[in-house]
Amino acid sequence: HHAMVAEFSLDKPVTLRGTLTKLLWINPHGWIYLDVKGADGQVENWAIETGGPGRMQKSGLRTTDFRIGRELIVGGFAAKDGSRHAAGMIVTFPDREALSDRPASFALGR
Repeated sequence: HHAMVAEFSLDKPVTLRGTLTKLLWINPHGWIYLDVKGADGQVENWAIETGGPGRMQKSGLRTTDFRIGRELIVGGFAAKDGSRHAAGMIVTFPDREALSDRPASFALGR
């Protein structure tokens, strides 16, 4: 287990909007995998580390929120080494923004 700042840079905030390709709901950290269109138009696969499942559930998230193919927006911090890894801090479900029965954004338990 590691401190977030050991691998990720607080000086490299990222906002990633893309399509969910995979979810690992595991301890000690979950993982969200997104296909994100890069500045050059090419699709990049990003791996986003989250908090553990218990912490995500406490913020109101469920595994059923993460349907493969669903569009997500994830805010967090990029890896220090420049790879396509990030520490996720918040997830937003754009298709929920107009709904009032559940929030559109949730903390990712970091």
